[in-house]
Amino acid sequence: MRITGGMIRGRRLAKIKGSNIRPTSDMVRGSIFSILGQTLTDLKILDLFAGTGSLGIESLSRGGKEAVFIDKSSRAVAMIKKNLALCGYESLSMIIREELPNGLAHVQDLGCGHFDLIFIDPPYGRGYIRPTIYQLIERDLLAKDCRIVVESSASAKDPFPPEVPNLQLKLTRSYGSTLIGFYSSREER
Repeated sequence: MRITGGMIRGRRLAKIKGSNIRPTSDMVRGSIFSILGQTLTDLKILDLFAGTGSLGIESLSRGGKEAVFIDKSSRAVAMIKKNLALCGYESLSMIIREELPNGLAHVQDLGCGHFDLIFIDPPYGRGYIRPTIYQLIERDLLAKDCRIVVESSASAKDPFPPEVPNLQLKLTRSYGSTLIGFYSSREER
Protein backbone atom coordinates (compact mmCIF):
# COMPACT_ATOMS: atom_id res chain seq x y z
CA MET A 1 0.00 0.00 0.00
CA ARG A 2 1.49 3.30 -1.07
CA ILE A 3 0.52 6.96 -1.50
CA THR A 4 -0.65 7.52 -5.09
CA GLY A 5 -0.07 11.26 -5.49
CA GLY A 6 1.10 14.54 -4.05
CA MET A 7 4.27 15.47 -2.18
CA ILE A 8 4.98 11.99 -0.81
CA ARG A 9 3.81 10.02 -3.84
CA GLY A 10 5.11 6.46 -3.75
CA ARG A 11 5.66 6.40 0.03
CA ARG A 12 4.80 2.98 1.42
CA LEU A 13 2.40 2.80 4.35
CA ALA A 14 2.40 0.14 7.04
CA LYS A 15 -0.63 -2.11 7.24
CA ILE A 16 -2.01 -4.45 9.85
CA LYS A 17 -1.56 -8.09 8.92
CA GLY A 18 -4.20 -10.64 9.80
CA SER A 19 -6.69 -8.01 10.88
CA ASN A 20 -10.28 -7.32 9.92
CA ILE A 21 -9.20 -3.82 8.81
CA ARG A 22 -9.79 -3.47 5.08
CA PRO A 23 -7.65 -0.64 3.67
CA THR A 24 -8.81 1.11 0.52
CA SER A 25 -6.71 -0.26 -2.34
CA ASP A 26 -4.20 1.95 -4.15
CA MET A 27 -6.25 1.69 -7.36
CA VAL A 28 -9.50 2.77 -5.67
CA ARG A 29 -7.74 5.58 -3.77
CA GLY A 30 -6.15 6.81 -7.01
CA SER A 31 -9.57 6.82 -8.67
CA ILE A 32 -11.17 8.71 -5.76
CA PHE A 33 -8.55 11.45 -6.00
CA SER A 34 -8.85 11.62 -9.79
CA ILE A 35 -12.51 12.54 -9.23
CA LEU A 36 -11.86 14.87 -6.26
CA GLY A 37 -8.96 16.61 -7.98
CA GLN A 38 -5.26 16.14 -7.52
CA THR A 39 -4.77 19.21 -5.32
CA LEU A 40 -6.60 19.61 -2.02
CA THR A 41 -4.82 22.76 -0.89
CA ASP A 42 -5.91 24.09 2.50
CA LEU A 43 -8.75 21.61 3.01
CA LYS A 44 -9.56 20.31 6.48
CA ILE A 45 -9.95 16.51 6.34
CA LEU A 46 -11.95 14.07 8.49
CA ASP A 47 -11.14 10.36 8.00
CA LEU A 48 -13.83 8.22 9.69
CA PHE A 49 -13.43 4.49 10.31
CA ALA A 50 -9.85 5.41 9.38
CA GLY A 51 -8.17 1.98 9.59
CA THR A 52 -4.62 2.61 8.38
CA GLY A 53 -5.27 6.31 7.75
CA SER A 54 -4.48 6.01 4.05
CA LEU A 55 -7.30 8.30 2.81
CA GLY A 56 -6.47 11.13 5.22
CA ILE A 57 -2.73 10.77 4.64
CA GLU A 58 -3.25 10.78 0.88
CA SER A 59 -5.23 14.03 1.32
CA LEU A 60 -2.39 15.61 3.33
CA SER A 61 0.07 14.58 0.62
CA ARG A 62 -2.10 16.45 -1.88
CA GLY A 63 -2.13 19.70 0.11
CA GLY A 64 -4.69 19.21 2.87
CA LYS A 65 -3.92 21.57 5.76
CA GLU A 66 -4.88 19.21 8.61
CA ALA A 67 -6.61 15.90 9.21
CA VAL A 68 -8.52 14.24 12.03
CA PHE A 69 -8.54 10.43 12.04
CA ILE A 70 -11.15 8.45 13.99
CA ASP A 71 -11.30 4.71 14.58
CA LYS A 72 -12.47 2.58 17.51
CA SER A 73 -9.69 -0.02 17.22
CA SER A 74 -6.56 0.46 19.31
CA ARG A 75 -4.63 -1.47 16.63
CA ALA A 76 -5.88 0.95 13.97
CA VAL A 77 -4.97 3.98 16.10
CA ALA A 78 -1.44 2.60 16.56
CA MET A 79 -1.15 2.00 12.80
CA ILE A 80 -2.34 5.51 11.97
CA LYS A 81 0.28 6.94 14.37
CA LYS A 82 2.95 4.82 12.70
CA ASN A 83 1.89 5.88 9.19
CA LEU A 84 1.74 9.57 10.12
CA ALA A 85 5.29 9.28 11.51
CA LEU A 86 6.48 7.51 8.33
CA CYS A 87 5.08 10.40 6.29
CA GLY A 88 6.07 13.26 8.61
CA TYR A 89 2.48 14.44 9.12
CA GLU A 90 2.13 14.12 12.92
CA SER A 91 1.95 17.90 13.40
CA LEU A 92 -0.89 18.20 10.87
CA SER A 93 -3.00 15.48 12.46
CA MET A 94 -5.15 14.46 15.38
CA ILE A 95 -6.12 10.86 16.11
CA ILE A 96 -9.22 10.06 18.14
CA ARG A 97 -10.17 6.61 19.37
CA GLU A 98 -13.98 6.57 19.37
CA GLU A 99 -16.86 4.37 18.33
CA LEU A 100 -18.73 5.85 15.38
CA PRO A 101 -21.10 7.43 14.62
CA ASN A 102 -21.87 8.48 18.22
CA GLY A 103 -18.21 9.40 18.81
CA LEU A 104 -18.69 12.43 16.57
CA ALA A 105 -20.05 14.21 19.66
CA HIS A 106 -16.47 14.09 21.01
CA VAL A 107 -15.17 15.75 17.83
CA GLN A 108 -17.70 18.53 18.32
CA ASP A 109 -16.70 18.86 22.01
CA LEU A 110 -13.02 19.18 21.04
CA GLY A 111 -13.89 22.21 18.89
CA CYS A 112 -12.36 20.78 15.72
CA GLY A 113 -14.54 23.06 13.61
CA HIS A 114 -15.91 22.32 10.16
CA PHE A 115 -14.47 19.84 7.67
CA ASP A 116 -14.12 20.39 3.92
CA LEU A 117 -13.55 16.76 2.93
CA ILE A 118 -14.84 13.74 4.83
CA PHE A 119 -14.17 10.07 4.19
CA ILE A 120 -16.56 7.45 5.54
CA ASP A 121 -15.26 3.89 5.08
CA PRO A 122 -17.17 1.76 7.62
CA PRO A 123 -17.34 -2.01 7.88
CA TYR A 124 -19.51 -3.10 4.97
CA GLY A 125 -23.15 -4.05 5.44
CA ARG A 126 -23.57 -2.88 9.04
CA GLY A 127 -25.75 0.18 8.46
CA TYR A 128 -23.23 2.86 9.51
CA ILE A 129 -23.43 5.18 6.50
CA ARG A 130 -26.78 6.95 7.00
CA PRO A 131 -26.39 7.52 10.78
CA THR A 132 -22.82 8.75 10.31
CA ILE A 133 -23.87 11.33 7.71
CA TYR A 134 -26.75 12.46 9.92
CA GLN A 135 -24.45 12.78 12.96
CA LEU A 136 -22.06 14.93 10.90
CA ILE A 137 -24.97 17.24 10.07
CA GLU A 138 -26.44 17.23 13.60
CA ARG A 139 -23.04 17.98 15.15
CA ASP A 140 -22.44 20.87 12.70
CA LEU A 141 -19.14 19.42 11.45
CA LEU A 142 -19.63 20.18 7.73
CA ALA A 143 -18.06 23.18 6.04
CA LYS A 144 -20.36 25.12 3.72
CA ASP A 145 -19.04 23.49 0.52
CA CYS A 146 -17.96 20.17 1.99
CA ARG A 147 -17.62 16.95 0.07
CA ILE A 148 -18.15 13.50 1.53
CA VAL A 149 -16.73 10.32 0.03
CA VAL A 150 -18.38 7.08 1.18
CA GLU A 151 -17.15 3.54 0.57
CA SER A 152 -19.38 0.45 0.58
CA SER A 153 -19.73 -2.96 -0.96
CA ALA A 154 -21.10 -3.07 -4.50
CA SER A 155 -23.41 -5.89 -3.35
CA ALA A 156 -25.00 -3.83 -0.55
CA LYS A 157 -28.70 -3.08 -0.89
CA ASP A 158 -29.29 0.69 -1.10
CA PRO A 159 -25.83 1.55 0.30
CA PHE A 160 -26.09 5.35 0.06
CA PRO A 161 -29.02 7.58 0.94
CA PRO A 162 -29.68 9.59 -2.27
CA GLU A 163 -30.38 12.84 -0.42
CA VAL A 164 -29.84 14.07 3.07
CA PRO A 165 -30.36 17.61 4.41
CA ASN A 166 -28.21 20.06 2.42
CA LEU A 167 -26.31 17.23 0.68
CA GLN A 168 -26.90 15.25 -2.46
CA LEU A 169 -25.36 12.08 -3.83
CA LYS A 170 -23.71 13.47 -6.96
CA LEU A 171 -21.83 10.46 -8.31
CA THR A 172 -21.26 6.77 -7.70
CA ARG A 173 -18.48 4.61 -9.10
CA SER A 174 -17.95 0.87 -8.88
CA TYR A 175 -14.48 -0.71 -8.69
CA GLY A 176 -14.85 -4.48 -8.54
CA SER A 177 -16.60 -5.26 -5.26
CA THR A 178 -16.17 -1.68 -3.97
CA LEU A 179 -18.74 1.07 -4.48
CA ILE A 180 -17.82 4.72 -3.90
CA GLY A 181 -20.35 7.54 -3.43
CA PHE A 182 -19.57 11.25 -3.67
CA TYR A 183 -21.77 13.76 -1.82
CA SER A 184 -21.60 17.52 -1.98
CA SER A 185 -23.86 20.45 -1.20
CA ARG A 186 -27.00 20.68 -3.29
CA GLU A 187 -25.65 23.81 -4.95
CA GLU A 188 -23.02 23.01 -7.54
CA ARG A 189 -19.45 23.72 -6.50
